[in-house]
Amino acid sequence: NNCISDNIISNNNNNGTYLYYSNNNSISNNKISNNWYGYGIFLDYSNDSSISENNISNSALGIIFMYSNKNNISYNTIYHCDGERGSIYLWYSNENSISYNNISNNWWGIDIRYSNNNSISNNNISSNYYGGISLVYSSNNIVTNNNISNNGGEYGGISLVYSSNNNITNNNISNNEGCGICIYGSNNIISNNIICSNNYGITLWSSNKSSISYNNISNNTYSIYLDDSNNNSISKNNISSNNWYGIYIDDSNNNIIYLNNFINNTNNIYSYNSKNIWNSTEPITYTYRGSEFTNYMGNYWDDYNGSDANGDGIGETPYIIDGNNSDNYPLIGRFENYFMPTPAQIFDTGRPGNPYPSISGKFIGTIRTNTKIIAKKLYTYPCEGTGGHTEHAIICNSTWCAYAEWKGYKEDWMNISFNKTVILMPYETYNITIVTGSYPQIHHTDALPTKNGWINCTSFVDANGKKYDNWIPAIRLE
Repeated sequence: NNCISDNIISNNNNNGTYLYYSNNNSISNNKISNNWYGYGIFLDYSNDSSISENNISNSALGIIFMYSNKNNISYNTIYHCDGERGSIYLWYSNENSISYNNISNNWWGIDIRYSNNNSISNNNISSNYYGGISLVYSSNNIVTNNNISNNGGEYGGISLVYSSNNNITNNNISNNEGCGICIYGSNNIISNNIICSNNYGITLWSSNKSSISYNNISNNTYSIYLDDSNNNSISKNNISSNNWYGIYIDDSNNNIIYLNNFINNTNNIYSYNSKNIWNSTEPITYTYRGSEFTNYMGNYWDDYNGSDANGDGIGETPYIIDGNNSDNYPLIGRFENYFMPTPAQIFDTGRPGNPYPSISGKFIGTIRTNTKIIAKKLYTYPCEGTGGHTEHAIICNSTWCAYAEWKGYKEDWMNISFNKTVILMPYETYNITIVTGSYPQIHHTDALPTKNGWINCTSFVDANGKKYDNWIPAIRLE
């Protein structure tokens, strides 16, 4: 509960400011410089603090967290920190927020290692020597709304190394020396980014089961590059004016690539020793030139020369990629001209592989989604042969609350209805409380990624009073 503010901290041989086992502090409006052999600000085993509006320069490292959680780093200016880790470095530190910082001309921009559930948003990260944002052995982080430009090194913009279940969205990534986004990990979501004028736009190396969608990828040397990467989904991207290839695939199989626009690339595609799926795996209902059709849908290729005799917007002949691959349902127009309806979005934890042990209790946690969720009821997955259900639930943020209560074992007893429509907006955090009855299925983890977001456990106190921090009831909001 200390406040450290409006100081000039400079020319020290070790650290500028060091907090050790110290919580709920504020460090603000300090000028911290020329601490060449140490760090500007160092939090060690320190939680729930605010670091804001500091000017940090000419130190070995700007801000470092070790084993420090739930801190807020915002509105700082960090430059010329030339130690190995550069500007901001997190080590085994979780649930921190890093936002609205100006980070330039350091060795690294933001380097996060063995750290989970952090939010990195609205930062300007430019001209760092070896890279913009790096996640190493880190999961369930959100990287959103950052401007990342003119960074050097092999990794350039954003790199994920042995990192899974992260969400990279709505970033502007340009003019980086290496990759715009470089991924070595699985189950990541890459969406709605503008990626231009980098060497590589998006690269996947030995990376599986990730989703790449709604990105604008242009004027890179390579747009999307896959090497030894399988079972990924690549859809609804605009891939244009890239200098060598729109998509380059090497030793990568079972990727689903559909509803992308390939426009004005020097070469739209290169595929070697790979077998992939170049259309939707199920028929899609769409509107084309005022008429409704249901069909499998491929990609739009600006060099496709086939015809559309029946006027359904799908070419009559395949677009040949190589001897093993073809787009059998090439689009005549760009995918956005097919006016496909947006499917209803739900939040679903799914069923756990092993729901036991299970017992009724009170769950307190948070939900953060990556898409807009509109829900009127909550469904609870019961353990087989039991009456597992939710007695009552509350979802709220700072401005509203929605409440749902169980009506007993009648009709659709596994669903409970909210007293008002629940609207969860992307990348906002909502508090959720669930009081369960009987034996609901349980995910035994402290943080669970889903298709449309994350749910985290703060606590679960069972009917016997035993407390857990890694029990999440299996639910569905719809």
